[in-house]
Amino acid sequence: MSNKREAGSEEPPLMDGNVFEYLMCLNQKVEGAIELLRRLARYPTLNTESFIIFQTYFREYLADANLRVICAIEESEEEVMREIGWTRAAYEKKLHDPDDCYIDVVRREEELRMQGRPSQLGILFGMRKAEVVGNQLDEDEEGESDSEVHSDQPGR
Repeated sequence: MSNKREAGSEEPPLMDGNVFEYLMCLNQKVEGAIELLRRLARYPTLNTESFIIFQTYFREYLADANLRVICAIEESEEEVMREIGWTRAAYEKKLHDPDDCYIDVVRREEELRMQGRPSQLGILFGMRKAEVVGNQLDEDEEGESDSEVHSDQPGR
C-alpha cells in the first residue's frame, strides 16, 4: 500500500495565520493593478468603455476571491473548534468523578428538606421500588413476593 493518497482525496490543511497576510497582500496588489488601469485610462486611445470595464472585472474577481477565502477560513476555524471541543471534553471527562452524582443527590435532598417537600430518594429492589426515607411500601406492594414479581422469568 502506497503512502501517497489519490489526487483530490487528501484533506486540505487547516488555515494558518499567514492566510490573512496573503489576503491583505492580494487586495493591495489588485488595488494597485486597478490604479494602474485608471492611469492607463487617461490616455485617449485607452479611455474606452471596454477598457474601463476591466477595472470592474478586477474588483468583482477580488470580491469573489475575498469571499471564498473568508468562507474557507470560517470552515477551518469551525473544524479547529470541533477538534478543540473534543479535546476539552475528554480532558473534563478525566477530571470528572463519577461519584459526584451522589453529592448532587445529597444537595438536592437537602434542598427538598429545606422546602418541606418529601424525599425523592428510593432504591430499586428487583422489580419493586421501596422508599428509603419517608413512607413505607404501599400495602399492595407489601403482599407481593419475589416469585410473583419475577413470575415471567424461568427457573424461579
